[in-house]
Amino acid sequence: MGVFNRRTVVGAALIAALVYLSPLATSYPGGRASASGASTPPCTASVATLSVTTDHARYLAGTPVRITVALHNRSSSACTYATGPTSPTYQLTNAAGVTVWGSCWVGGVASPCADFLVQRTLGGNATWLERLSWDQRSGTPDRLVAAGRYRFSVSLQGLGASATIVLARVRTVALSAVDSGRRYLVNVGDRVSLNLATTGVFRWSGVQTSDPAVLAVVSGLTPAGVTVFQARRAGLATITATGNPSCYPQCLMPSRLLRITVVVRTPTA
Repeated sequence: MGVFNRRTVVGAALIAALVYLSPLATSYPGGRASASGASTPPCTASVATLSVTTDHARYLAGTPVRITVALHNRSSSACTYATGPTSPTYQLTNAAGVTVWGSCWVGGVASPCADFLVQRTLGGNATWLERLSWDQRSGTPDRLVAAGRYRFSVSLQGLGASATIVLARVRTVALSAVDSGRRYLVNVGDRVSLNLATTGVFRWSGVQTSDPAVLAVVSGLTPAGVTVFQARRAGLATITATGNPSCYPQCLMPSRLLRITVVVRTPTA
């Protein structure tokens, strides 16, 4: 475990705060504090690699963004690195290149932090990890940030790495009975709202999806005649419903079958 605790971060206007899960700082099998670091060479680019990974390439609103920072010692001999409130150094920027979060970021602004470092030793072929989680909230007051592309960068004693974070927002596709027979393309996380008016010639019932794992009902047919679906994973699903004439049997009109095909995709970053 790390010898210091970074504070929970709530960042600025467009993106924000990284909230550390533990925070975890785990070294396999090295990463121990060292009192004899002077005799061990530093973890420079010639022997070590710094990397950043995220658990997804694209995130829906409010979904935690989980980030892993890794320092890997490629050599068979030990090397040293320093940890502390400003090491590694983190920076988060929006699409305009404006820094919206950084090390020692508290309450939406950069704040002074303790000035100390702990020299640590990373064993040969070992990896030190630090895991972070960001809730997509930022600013004062604390709010979900805007959709878009953000860049997370980290540096550690001359080594650097970065990752792109794409935040998407859920859209709602509004459909009605006139869309029967049509095909629609939506993204994972999007919603489909089917409005089948309860007044008029037909009375609708039996609204369902052919594959709930792809397109799930999240709100059933309401008195207002609206059924809401959510795209859960990539695939194809068909929405069906039956409309019976309100004047039957006097008018002898046939019933009507509604069929709408929805293709769900997982967009790339």
